[in-house]
Amino acid sequence: MLKLDLRDGRAGYWLGSVILFVFCASFYAPISSKASNNIFYAGLGLPALTWWLYRPRVALDLFRVAPAFSVVYALLAAWLSLVDIAFLKDSSYLAVLFLCCAMLDRRGRGVVAAFGAFALVSAGMFAYAVFDWIRLLDTLDVWPRVALWGQGQNPVYAALLMASSFTFLWLFYVERRLASRPRWLFWGAFALLTALCGMCAIVFQARSALIGFAAFFAAYLVQRRLVYAGLIVAAAALATLSFSGLDGTLLERGLSFRLDIWLDALRRLSSDCSIWVGCGKDDYRFLGQFFHAHSAYVSILYEGGAIALALFLALAAVFFVTTWRSRSRWMLVALVGWAGVATTTPGVIVSPRTLWVFFWIPTLMAVLDSGRPALESYYRARDAVSRRG
Repeated sequence: MLKLDLRDGRAGYWLGSVILFVFCASFYAPISSKASNNIFYAGLGLPALTWWLYRPRVALDLFRVAPAFSVVYALLAAWLSLVDIAFLKDSSYLAVLFLCCAMLDRRGRGVVAAFGAFALVSAGMFAYAVFDWIRLLDTLDVWPRVALWGQGQNPVYAALLMASSFTFLWLFYVERRLASRPRWLFWGAFALLTALCGMCAIVFQARSALIGFAAFFAAYLVQRRLVYAGLIVAAAALATLSFSGLDGTLLERGLSFRLDIWLDALRRLSSDCSIWVGCGKDDYRFLGQFFHAHSAYVSILYEGGAIALALFLALAAVFFVTTWRSRSRWMLVALVGWAGVATTTPGVIVSPRTLWVFFWIPTLMAVLDSGRPALESYYRARDAVSRRG
């Protein structure tokens, strides 16, 4: 196990940031999910848990950063664990991820640096995917759909990883550098961001990524009060998509089976399980062939019933209200994940996997942003305990 300096030393801090980058980037690598998980367990999870417990007198003060979010998450985790004990492990891993984010945010840039490096890797992978897509155009009679390696082999997850990366780079690096530049340069760069995320959806035929970016696009324009000019960018993007014929790529696979899968999930939920309690993590095959419900929200309902869905929606409400008020940039990045998982993934309360990168890391960082004064108070309390010995 790689050991972080329990005294919050800079070497240990940056080492943790590097390991977080390696963990995120591992989802593009041709390695097993177990290997990616072990990077988190040994390199981040255990050190973060040790870091948190090393100051037991103030350990619980960390959750004052987001008390409402913490309480609702605890209720959701407890309910799901009662329905199916397998959720206890998954929800515990996510709690450790929260500790990890808090540990690496100690000096303000650890997670940002790791995610920024990962975003650059995503940009490189995107360039490769576009090159491969153009190459396949000449050899296939249908619109090609690029697949990468490892857990990023799933085109939808790859597209969501890249869309999250591009929005992150825009919010944390590009936007502020354009603040003092001419407005035409800002809008040109924003149009480029829109084109890049649109191409993510086209190259990977991932409409979930398009939904995720659309949510970011709308929220960003409202928060920055750029609605009217933004609508012009949106209209130009839709016109370009239509006149170029690229909209055909998004319809290549038809309307998919998602609506039928969701109806089948609701049918089984009401007839064979309980609408209130759900079916748990069973081995049911939706429509006789699909392993999950292809929607985080439907999956929560199917596995934990209406009570679990209500708690998850309450968690979402608390999250968006508090992070919107704090104007967290991480919240806008997280929107890609929150909207994108509406039509993909087997749920969000899961052990380490691709979803953590485009959903949970931005979400938990936004939560920390929303309670920044309490977080700084927690860090000071840790330092005070350290000085007293």
